[in-house]
Amino acid sequence: MQLNTMAALNSRQLSKRSLWAIIAAVLILAGINYKIYQQEHLLANGEIILFELAPVDPRSLMQGDYMALNYDIARTVSRSVDELSNTSNDHDGFFIVTLDQNRIAQFDSIYNGATLTPAQRLIQYRVRDGRVKLASNAFFFQEGRAEEFEHARYGEFRVNQAGQLLLSNMINKDFKRI
Repeated sequence: MQLNTMAALNSRQLSKRSLWAIIAAVLILAGINYKIYQQEHLLANGEIILFELAPVDPRSLMQGDYMALNYDIARTVSRSVDELSNTSNDHDGFFIVTLDQNRIAQFDSIYNGATLTPAQRLIQYRVRDGRVKLASNAFFFQEGRAEEFEHARYGEFRVNQAGQLLLSNMINKDFKRI
């Protein structure tokens, strides 16, 4: 009789643990899928903005073909951030850009809470280890296409009204997607 009672208790504890594990797994998967949904929504509906880029290295033996990216506008943002005396080394913030006729972002200022004009856009940045970082510092592409991407001049980003960026394509000097 005592063995049956202990077996029933162990079975209940095991099924409670299993239930909690299933609930945790469902919550994790729901969170991941929601993040994917947000990124897909930004790709489909975000406004297109171009940042002039400076490719660094077109190859990674471990990861395949990719371009390590640096953006001209990041240097300007970095100088402006350095001029602010009240910022810590690692922080997040926003800067303001206006778009030229080709949708290339031109730096205006670090965002200080002022109302934006209709021509201005808010862009999120991060400072890590003293370096300004935008949405992505690498663009991956199919193996064997490195030569095509050597001609990339702009990174095409999708941006939402909150200033979040998502790199979507590489653009050549003629403003054509590669």
